[in-house]
Amino acid sequence: MNPEATSLFALLFGVPALLLAIVFAAVALKAPRGGAVLSAMLMASVLPVAFWAKAAGYFDAAGPLLLGSLAISSLGLLIAAVQVIRQSTKPTAKDTSD
Repeated sequence: MNPEATSLFALLFGVPALLLAIVFAAVALKAPRGGAVLSAMLMASVLPVAFWAKAAGYFDAAGPLLLGSLAISSLGLLIAAVQVIRQSTKPTAKDTSD
């Protein structure tokens, strides 16, 4: 495998996937439903790329980045689920002024 092509693949696919996963997990803290959707969409797009990279021989360079992206995306889903549960159990403030 060409080392320049492997480095380029890691730079063009692995690094952005990892950065997007971090941003989407952070979005899940403030907007849990939107963050969950973004994290799930990123996972759905990175998972086939990770399998293809393994078959094509690019996994040595980009594998840790892609797996890190998948792990952080699943963490973003977990954060979103916890935030939604916390919001649903939080008692609502009732207006007592008449």
